[in-house]
Amino acid sequence: LSPLPLTPCPARRASWRIWSIHSDNSGSDENVAFIKDITNAVKNFDALFTSPSLGTGVDISEYHFDSVFGVFHGVSQTATECAQQLYRYRPKVPFHIWVAPRPPFGYKDTNATKIKERLLQTNEMTAFLLRIDRQTGKRGAEKDWALEAYCQILGNRHYSLNNLRDDLRSLLTEMGNTFIYVGSDSDPQSLESLKAAAQALDSAHNSAVAKAKNITLSEYRARQSKDYLDPNEIFECEKFRISDSYGIEVTESLVEMDKGGRLIRAIAGLEAILAPPEESFTDPKTGQSYPTPPTIVTQKDRTERDNLPLCIDWGNYSARWLARFNLGLHQILKRLVRGDEVTASDTQLVNMTAIAIHCAAHVKAILGFTIPSDCKPIWLLATMLEQLGLKLTFRKQGKRGQQVKLFSLSKEELEFAMHVIAHRVEKRNQKENRTYYAAQTPAAYSVNPNQQPVSTPPLDAIGNSHCQGEDTTEFESPPTDRITLLHCVEILRSGISRGVDAIKGILKRWQSDLRWETVLELEVIAANELRLVESQVPEFYEWLLEEVLPMEGAG
Repeated sequence: LSPLPLTPCPARRASWRIWSIHSDNSGSDENVAFIKDITNAVKNFDALFTSPSLGTGVDISEYHFDSVFGVFHGVSQTATECAQQLYRYRPKVPFHIWVAPRPPFGYKDTNATKIKERLLQTNEMTAFLLRIDRQTGKRGAEKDWALEAYCQILGNRHYSLNNLRDDLRSLLTEMGNTFIYVGSDSDPQSLESLKAAAQALDSAHNSAVAKAKNITLSEYRARQSKDYLDPNEIFECEKFRISDSYGIEVTESLVEMDKGGRLIRAIAGLEAILAPPEESFTDPKTGQSYPTPPTIVTQKDRTERDNLPLCIDWGNYSARWLARFNLGLHQILKRLVRGDEVTASDTQLVNMTAIAIHCAAHVKAILGFTIPSDCKPIWLLATMLEQLGLKLTFRKQGKRGQQVKLFSLSKEELEFAMHVIAHRVEKRNQKENRTYYAAQTPAAYSVNPNQQPVSTPPLDAIGNSHCQGEDTTEFESPPTDRITLLHCVEILRSGISRGVDAIKGILKRWQSDLRWETVLELEVIAANELRLVESQVPEFYEWLLEEVLPMEGAG
């Protein structure tokens, strides 16, 4: 792609008419209408910017634009998909194409057999750690031919992404195109302009999220099932997610740190590896002892296996935890969190490096980064800590020429991460307490007390003035088990199978507290059914409030 002037004269820039379509706005009413008649719609604009979301299903058949520009970073689009994107505009005009010289997130495996083997190995290890049968636990509901096809397609995609420049050049040549190379010299001025533009876009996004209106959990959940959200709704949902994840005020700097959820996922990984293993158990086949991952890890795997039928969608968090634990990261992190310092010659660190080099293929497959043959201990530690949202800092000790670097955790990142972990623990405790409270006192919520206490005079007051009375109403003490709550869950599940009116009829019989407790228990027992309700009944969570859906006989 030849360098283009990024600072045209103000008069011309002001006259440009630009339309942009991407994944966040392609579902809006105006863009749906635009896409339906795109050949005529583009005639009102000087430029059309599109993302891969407009790579198929449309074409512009009449001449309007005099050039097509393609910028491909090698993240998601293969050569075939890049070519499809270029040819959405049918008239023959020059293509100006730039392709990243290498994949931004590293080269990936192209061998379909190895991809399948490592996928099943990871699934099997997770099944083993969850104490379920290895053979049945390594596969989901997918057929053999479907898994084979998936791995073959994935291998082909990886090959194209690994070699996108050559692959796209070869494909376009076969399609009759002639290339004019403009060189690979960089343009420092253009590069700085692009960086400034990217920073401005990021800053505008961070500010919009931080200033967005606060919404409730029920509003957030109701919006997740919508096909399209307007920009303000997107910002509000993002603000809620960040606030709920970190437990602090949402500022522009926090939105920037979050990086679209990457930081909170990293801190979740940190919480997992800091937690001690539940217990050890022995593999009867090999006699080798293995630690059991913490409950917060195994619960995520069990939930995914219950709700995601295809094994290619499983996260295998237990296998990831075990990989870090076997490398010795748990022990090293405990020391660093206490405030200890380590050197490059630390025994535990040297052992971790040796294990990583020996198991480089497994580290790449499970943890996602490549171990170089000359791997340095501090580089390895810093890379693994970065995956967990932490950073290393160092100080020098000793005389000049004999100084040794002492490495420790950066306090700012550590304190922030520990605050977030404490917030996550508190959220889990609150959920457990609500569930326990509902289980202990379900009768207090499941009955509509229409009857009034009956006040009768004492026997010796018959015929006399009713100046005093006696409360003879008897209330049973609430049961101390979860039977009633579980019964309510089954009633609600039966209502879900019968439709919207049945759900409303059931909820009307309960007070608001029992409605919420039942839904929380349903989330644990059958989350997939709750997701179905959310998608089919967007106002479902509003019905849990008695102000919206009053109880029968209330008022």
